[in-house]
Amino acid sequence: MTRHQLPRIGATLCLAAFFLAFSGTGWSIEPPILSDSAVTMTQGEYETMAMDFGKSYVSPLNVPASAFRSDGVNPDQLRTSTHYDELHGMGVENAIAVAPVYLPQGANVSMVGVQVFDGVGTTGPCGDDPLQRDVWVQLLRVNNYTGEYFTMASFSTTGLDPDYQYFVEMSVDYPLVFYPDYSYYAVTKVCHSAHAFCAMQIFYTVD
Repeated sequence: MTRHQLPRIGATLCLAAFFLAFSGTGWSIEPPILSDSAVTMTQGEYETMAMDFGKSYVSPLNVPASAFRSDGVNPDQLRTSTHYDELHGMGVENAIAVAPVYLPQGANVSMVGVQVFDGVGTTGPCGDDPLQRDVWVQLLRVNNYTGEYFTMASFSTTGLDPDYQYFVEMSVDYPLVFYPDYSYYAVTKVCHSAHAFCAMQIFYTVD
């Protein structure tokens, strides 16, 4: 794995509010308005259209901290900072967060970069075990039929650093994106409140 300095990865968090009318019997939701422009396609036509639209995707794909959710273990140990769009721990236990990664069919992943912060030294609630002391990030592909997962790129801090850390992996394993056999996920582990996952960038080409 190669470590490089990159410009700070920024992300914009857009918030949308939806208001539902509440009645005495529960939420009242209006039925959707059907579109007159919707077209029925065969599977072959749909796959061809999806392939053509996939070629218009622009690399890199940014996966911000706001896209991540708890894996279900210790969800109360995750905290999202909306000001900087960062994912932090709470200083008690390890917490793992997962985000789906939507890459176009047939894409070839050439490079993965992450931005993290690790302000934890050798003391504190997460300081005794290096696995707890460090922030790690992975890009995974998961076999949709067996559940088996494969690591495409993996990163880990190695202790306290007063600055943001930037890692780049240019030797990506299993780089070819193939649906419907596989799904793709970004995973990060934080523990301390001085841990921060900021963003992942995935660089790819589509022929």
